[in-house]
Amino acid sequence: MNIIYTVCNRTNLAHALALSESVLRHQPDSAFYLCWVDNIALDSLPDHVHRLSVGEVDIPGWDKMQAEYYDFELLAACRPWFAIRLLELHTDCKNITFLAPTTLLLNSFEELLTSGGPISLTPNIQKPLLKSSVLDDKRILNVGMFHSGSWILKPGADTRKMLGWWAERTVDRAKFDLCNGMNMDQLWLNFVPVWVPGTVQIGHTGWHYGLHAVLNKELSLKNGEYLVDNRSLISVDFAGLDYFDPIWSDHTSLLSQNGVFKSLFINYKSTLKTPHQISVAEKTPGYGKLPDIRKNRNLRNGIAGKLKAITRYIEEF
Repeated sequence: MNIIYTVCNRTNLAHALALSESVLRHQPDSAFYLCWVDNIALDSLPDHVHRLSVGEVDIPGWDKMQAEYYDFELLAACRPWFAIRLLELHTDCKNITFLAPTTLLLNSFEELLTSGGPISLTPNIQKPLLKSSVLDDKRILNVGMFHSGSWILKPGADTRKMLGWWAERTVDRAKFDLCNGMNMDQLWLNFVPVWVPGTVQIGHTGWHYGLHAVLNKELSLKNGEYLVDNRSLISVDFAGLDYFDPIWSDHTSLLSQNGVFKSLFINYKSTLKTPHQISVAEKTPGYGKLPDIRKNRNLRNGIAGKLKAITRYIEEF
């Protein structure tokens, strides 16, 4: 069997359910797991969605993790632990694929399952970045060469060891703290090629298009088909656009650089539906610290940057 899973809490539950519908449409033979990191019951999930709660996963130091991590950090820290548990539950699993809840499938990726290596990673960039004041090489180095929003793993001795090594580090080293060499679960992916010989970088241009790809990949709509550099769009990630994402929300201005991507996002937002059991008054996740994310943060940061530039000019001249 093949497994596709995502990890979410009530903040991104609607997004995870939209992903599940796209999986049912384009990868119907794969089992879809919604891995739940929250303390509210989910009693009315669609029949094709399997739920696995964090309480069913043996994560050492779980109480300390939820006390020290912000809720978005906690979600990322749990990702490899859920993968380990799913492989324990399904010893016949041939491929396990992680997709961030903000991802949407638009086509099958069966060819990637059959042609990939023991683990297939998604590079943030596949060629030198075009010059931009929003995203540059240094920022990519800060967040890591590989995008943790999607990867494909074939169970084996090397990949299981890598998962265990990765999971151990997310227990206490998965904060969003670039100055101290941490970026949630993501920077650890830089070491995967060392752990797993034969690691593959997914080169299909239509795989996992998002803010990281806007500068160097051309998304277009031709004869009703979405294409990325003239190849079919397989998956798109709206990370950073609909709710706060510590990495990609600083780059939301890139959305306006591709009108097709912007239209896709508008259509995507109109499809999001939260289950009735989570009311408007219950939007606060049950696990993890709550960050103080203020409205118009990007606008304020932009104004602050311009003011700093002015003061720097005055000091120099």
